[in-house]
Amino acid sequence: MTTITSNLELTRAALTDDLSLVPETQQALSAETFTVDWEARLDNEALDALTGNGWVVLDEVFSPEALAALQEESGFVDYRAAALTAGIQIKDIRGDRIRWISQDFFAGFYYLSSINALAALLNRYLFAGIRHSEAHYACYPIGFGYQWHSDNPAGRDERVISAVFYLNDDWTDADGGALEVVDNHGVHHEVNPVANRLVIFDSNLRHQVQTAHRQRYSIATWMRRDGLVPFVNDTP
Repeated sequence: MTTITSNLELTRAALTDDLSLVPETQQALSAETFTVDWEARLDNEALDALTGNGWVVLDEVFSPEALAALQEESGFVDYRAAALTAGIQIKDIRGDRIRWISQDFFAGFYYLSSINALAALLNRYLFAGIRHSEAHYACYPIGFGYQWHSDNPAGRDERVISAVFYLNDDWTDADGGALEVVDNHGVHHEVNPVANRLVIFDSNLRHQVQTAHRQRYSIATWMRRDGLVPFVNDTP
């Protein structure tokens, strides 16, 4: 059986460090707060959508406490300018600011733990071959988006399944920032970034983030077939 790995053991060790800098709401978190019955959420209909169309949307994924913790943590993250695969920063293509989830994040630690459980289920039912998961917080300032792309650049296939979890409450159509996805049949879909919504899709699908008219927060997530990799150095 494939074991899903990440840098979570490093993160677990960091949880015992100086807690004086960590908000009490974060200190109170536990794995149970982020428990999701993925077996129930990804029922036969959802799995058929993922395999047939290449994507699926799940709403009300985490408990209110877990969502609030992720929202709070996303608000005090020290974001850095995102880059393209070659390390180039081109705001006309990609305008988000990001921070990779590492040992510094309490809520992010438990989020990735839950994603690992999701990955294990996908391996069990879809033989996905996932071995590693990673994620980063993303903030799109007003007036920015991310042009058409796939999460596997040309000649690469490490990323198997992508997922985006949304953090903004009370998002409306007028706020823009929708995720646009082209499914396996060439059909275009638009999904609003509604809080507690998780969009799961084949990493090879073309997608874009439309221009946001309100500051937009999310967690971009990838489940990969390669082994454990070190934390990304996100220093600009």
